[in-house]
Amino acid sequence: MKILILNRRDRKHPEGGGAEVYTHEIAKGLTERGCEVTIFSSSFKGALPEEIIDGIRHLRKGGEFMVHFHGFLYAFRHRKMFDLIIDEFNGLGFFGFLLPRSMILIHQLYREFWFRELGAIGAIPYVIEPLLLRCYRRRTAVTVSDSTKKDLEGLGFTNINLVMNALSISPLLQFADKEEKPTLIFLGRLKSTKRPEDALSIFRVVQAEIPEARLWMVGQGPEKEHLLKMSKDLSNVTFFGWVEGAEKYRLLKSAHILLVPGVREGFGINVIEAASQGTPAIGYDIHGLRDSIRNGLTGLLATGPEDAGIKAIQLIRDTFRYQTMAEECLAYAKDFNWQKRAGEFWKVVSRLLTTENATPE
Repeated sequence: MKILILNRRDRKHPEGGGAEVYTHEIAKGLTERGCEVTIFSSSFKGALPEEIIDGIRHLRKGGEFMVHFHGFLYAFRHRKMFDLIIDEFNGLGFFGFLLPRSMILIHQLYREFWFRELGAIGAIPYVIEPLLLRCYRRRTAVTVSDSTKKDLEGLGFTNINLVMNALSISPLLQFADKEEKPTLIFLGRLKSTKRPEDALSIFRVVQAEIPEARLWMVGQGPEKEHLLKMSKDLSNVTFFGWVEGAEKYRLLKSAHILLVPGVREGFGINVIEAASQGTPAIGYDIHGLRDSIRNGLTGLLATGPEDAGIKAIQLIRDTFRYQTMAEECLAYAKDFNWQKRAGEFWKVVSRLLTTENATPE
């Protein structure tokens, strides 16, 4: 079985994030089940136009906007070569609704993102995005959270399959010691849609009550210089830049609370990564985080910086509640396994290709 995945970025892309990890892990799982998988994505500085990674063929052409047109043309020209085309929709799709034997993979609608990134001009894609998505509504869809599933249902989708994110490591077997001083951590791209400036605002609230508290800002992005200026009057704030692998998990394991103050998430994989290290999350009550944070069990949902700061103070001071929540995090994270998720995705794919509904009526 030959499968083509059309995606804006791939895992090697310097702007890649959780969505790209998801795509790569699912593609890897499909290759392990005997599929030949090709990912067509945008190019970037130093990228090879073609290479094989983990048995997956990667093709790259165009920037992050033009890749949608290059990808569609490639898929159209080679449509007879592939048994299935997976159109990954990130604010803009690859017009897969015009192609036979295609389905849609979507992590989240961009909605609020457009205004955060583009200002008033964001009103244009804000209107266009749901109109484009409606063109896919008779296709099989896969998404990662109940929040996005409900969004798609509102647009007329009827065949929606939930295949959540997962972890690349096994969770800790038992709760590990934390830093001696209360430590909050922000982990993600330093960009407006992640609202890293709110992490600093939350920390101000916490430090006013707990002066010895610390904040670790982990990530890289266009907002870094602005954030450095914002934090000049704060003590105990450390910027780590981009970290990954063992170092990332060491920081997550050592910190007490993960702060997730984003605008909107597909799911919030950093929440599960933190949970795997026994670290609860405090995030805003938004799409995606309502799914990944089990409010009151593995973390807390807040309405804004002040509320998040107060909740963090209360959790830090209530050692029994904190310990209970940390242990619940470890139990919760055990369910997030890529082999399991790849199996769930494979069931959707095989079911799609063995019915006459592979193309809409």
